[in-house]
Amino acid sequence: MAEPMTTFLPAGEPPTERLVTTATEPPTERLLTDTEEPPTERLVTLTQEIRIRHAKRLRHVGDRPAGRRPDRAMLAVALAATVLAVAACVYFYRTDRILGYHDTYSHLEISRRLLVGRTTGIAQLGAIWLPLPHLLQSLLAWNTTLYTTGLAGSIVSMTAFVACAVLIYRIVLVYRPDRTAPAVTGAAVFMLGANLLHHQATSMDELPFYAFALAATYGMIRWADTGRPNHLLYASIASMLAMLCRYEGWFLAGMLAVAVPVIARRTGHSWRDTRGLTGMFAVFGVLTSSIGWMLYNWMIAGSPLNFLNGPNSSADQMARRTTDVETGSLSKTLHAYGGALVADHGLVLLGLAAAGLVVFLAGERLSPRSLPIFALGSIVPFFLYTIYRGQAPIGMPPVNEYVLNARFALVAALPAAVLVGYLIARLPRRAVLVASVLVVAGLAGLSATAFRRGDLVSVQEVTEDLSAQRDQVRVATFLREHTDGPIMLSLIGNERAAFPVLDRVIYDGTKVGRRNVWGQALKSPLSAGAEVVLMRGAGPRGADQVYDALHGTPAMDAYHVVYRADGYLVYELTVVPVGQTGSHVRR
Repeated sequence: MAEPMTTFLPAGEPPTERLVTTATEPPTERLLTDTEEPPTERLVTLTQEIRIRHAKRLRHVGDRPAGRRPDRAMLAVALAATVLAVAACVYFYRTDRILGYHDTYSHLEISRRLLVGRTTGIAQLGAIWLPLPHLLQSLLAWNTTLYTTGLAGSIVSMTAFVACAVLIYRIVLVYRPDRTAPAVTGAAVFMLGANLLHHQATSMDELPFYAFALAATYGMIRWADTGRPNHLLYASIASMLAMLCRYEGWFLAGMLAVAVPVIARRTGHSWRDTRGLTGMFAVFGVLTSSIGWMLYNWMIAGSPLNFLNGPNSSADQMARRTTDVETGSLSKTLHAYGGALVADHGLVLLGLAAAGLVVFLAGERLSPRSLPIFALGSIVPFFLYTIYRGQAPIGMPPVNEYVLNARFALVAALPAAVLVGYLIARLPRRAVLVASVLVVAGLAGLSATAFRRGDLVSVQEVTEDLSAQRDQVRVATFLREHTDGPIMLSLIGNERAAFPVLDRVIYDGTKVGRRNVWGQALKSPLSAGAEVVLMRGAGPRGADQVYDALHGTPAMDAYHVVYRADGYLVYELTVVPVGQTGSHVRR
């Protein structure tokens, strides 16, 4: 019989534990411990060597710590947030307040056009609003029921609401990992905001931005606390996604990028490592989104800065506004935004957050892990600056006679929730549970009172918007019930009118192949296939593009008026071409 294949174990390698056999005895196995002398030279079969290595691997696996138990408090927070989100959505659905903001219709229309309609594709995102919320909503907006009810956007916002509550819990827990009550309280502060509960039931884009902003903040805090660079990578990816939700995400990304080298140096990283870490965050957390969006604008609109100064950009819209008294007035800006803060959150929460800020400054002393919280809170003065400079409008009585964009102050709930949780975490152990119960019960009572009285500023703004949309609602009902075939209309200022008939609309994004037919339609609606033409010649929003281009022109001779009210005119085709022969059939 052939001898087994053998190998030698060198004498100069003293293993701590090794399986060995003897040449004179039947193959047996035993473990050598550190106290025994290793064999100077021993013959071992290849099979035995494989067994030795396998035993070592098993030993190392056995030395690993057991998996951590699931965080039951975090699961409870997620469950509570889910219940509150669904309950609030049902409540506002029954009171017809899910849809109402002017922008809710625009967000849902963009999301649906990506997959459904006369022309579909990525170009339907447009080049003004950032794309990620619409991409998320498009996963649901293709369904007609979810689209027309607004639930396609509600589901996205509710999911982000739950994620926000969990992330706030995790952030507070970093500062006091031995106590879960303060972290739960911080999450409850966010979850119990009455205006936030309404906003998360709509299709607006704030909640997805909040979720990614908190994820970026959490990743930065974890990196500062542990020194593990993978947390910084997670933060940079979250920052990239936040930048694709709202433009204040660009400011937040810049603030976090500034914080990265400061945190790196203060946590002992070398200059070389600091440059590498800062470069990683700059590439993934800032440049990927900003450069990508500018390239998209260049391809779609012909200018990389179209979102800043192009048609229907914020700058273009603000240039046409003349009633914003806050522009250029610091006192009125502070008064209006301060009023929005109080209306959105209440004096009790703002007072607790202010106390938490004082304790946070004293306890952390500008530690590396505190800097991301300051970056998150800097969004509030960013809004003040944009309002003061006339880059964004706000309306809040008594400064204004109307409510407009009160949601700009909702973002303060993010740092406020963290600061309140931190405040409770710094209390003596015996007082923590009592304080947590008092804060949660008190805020729950205030929110319940606001719901009972109908005293929600976000609902008030939606109610005012719905009142201003009555003219569009009437013409939308006529279009849905009394017309068929393609409808030519301008979406700017007519979003509510187009909402129920969106799949039939010819607008400035309608394409045939690579050809945009809007310019052709403005010269001859018939050549673009329009059987119905909607134009707005008067009203608070003034004349629209279709009215300016076509009203009273020979191009409208083939149409006759079938609706005239509230400044709107609806034309219907008098004759319909049959094939390409030039003959016509009268309607």
